[in-house]
Amino acid sequence: MNTKRNIWFSDYVLIVVFILIICSAFVQQYAGFLSPLPNQENRKLSEKPAFNINRLDPFPAAYETFYNDHFAFRNHFVKWYAFINYNWFKKSPYPDQVILGNEGQLFLVPNELDTYQGKTLLSDEDLSKVRNEFTYRKKYCFDKGIEYFVVICPTKYTVYPEHLPWYVLPSGDQSKTDQFIDIVRETGNTVIDLRGTFIQAKDSLGDQLFWPTDNHWSEVGAFIAYQEIMKHVSIRFPELHTYQFSDYSIKPYTRNGGNLASIVNMQEKIQDQRFKFKALYPTLTSMIKPSPYPLPDKMDPNNYFLGFEMDSGELPRLLVVHDSFGKIIQPFLKDSFSRTVYIWDKWQYQLNEPIVEAEQPDVYITLIVESLIPGMIGHINENK
Repeated sequence: MNTKRNIWFSDYVLIVVFILIICSAFVQQYAGFLSPLPNQENRKLSEKPAFNINRLDPFPAAYETFYNDHFAFRNHFVKWYAFINYNWFKKSPYPDQVILGNEGQLFLVPNELDTYQGKTLLSDEDLSKVRNEFTYRKKYCFDKGIEYFVVICPTKYTVYPEHLPWYVLPSGDQSKTDQFIDIVRETGNTVIDLRGTFIQAKDSLGDQLFWPTDNHWSEVGAFIAYQEIMKHVSIRFPELHTYQFSDYSIKPYTRNGGNLASIVNMQEKIQDQRFKFKALYPTLTSMIKPSPYPLPDKMDPNNYFLGFEMDSGELPRLLVVHDSFGKIIQPFLKDSFSRTVYIWDKWQYQLNEPIVEAEQPDVYITLIVESLIPGMIGHINENK
């Protein structure tokens, strides 16, 4: 009797289950009995290729790539895979993108891990390009009476190495960041290296300087950076006012995880503590709209230009070319200058001479996170 039951189970039930599993993908594709999940991967999915009878050779491979990104249940499987790895096995579902550290800290792998470990350094050719570029910038700004500053933003690796897994260690005494700073200082430019500032601030502020599930500094970290920048700039312009923590009402709040949580498909499952800074002083700045500058090709219209100005023009004018770290510091710097313009040129960190000519700033800041220094060097135009 048991043998017949086993045969019946293997001959009929398993076959029916197998057929249902095979057919479910097609049913989901056209009927959608499960609500679709949005893609949370930190990349753009492949687009459906156009069928061209005259170019058949590349079509099968292109369509396979498209289908692999769009087949039924794909986003469900990706989400379950991430959930099981993150919660059950306590490991990163995408270790080539994100490292799981201690105390809920996530670390970005591309660019930042290599910068921290120092396994590769800048070449002699890279250093020569940096020397030539910043020699040019020094002379250009000096001739125009502009005080020029290069601000180096640290990565989370630099500030919180104690939260890294035991096997993630620096491999040498020098990094690309050290090389870059040494050359820029040799050219006579002022470098504001925020690495030491953040390590010192960690003694009193603990883990509040970076968002746990993001690779960017927090609002508190951005304010520490603002104060350090103003300390250096105020040496040249003592009339500038630097605001203190006591000038703000600071309220913590929680929100969904940051960009690293999104990469591991856990953005809705884990949360970050953020900080709301509300000025206790009267703000005198107003936003400059629309942008007075044409949008360069392939630039983001929402991020390329942001400007603020005061009715009084007595204070110095500021121009900042920055990356995504600069977005978080924007609310603080704008209240210390008569006119503040931020330019995000998609990680190129160009000198942007036409904007300099138009703005005529008293202070010019290039703000760059240390892990993107090689990218900046790659965009240096040596035809000067």
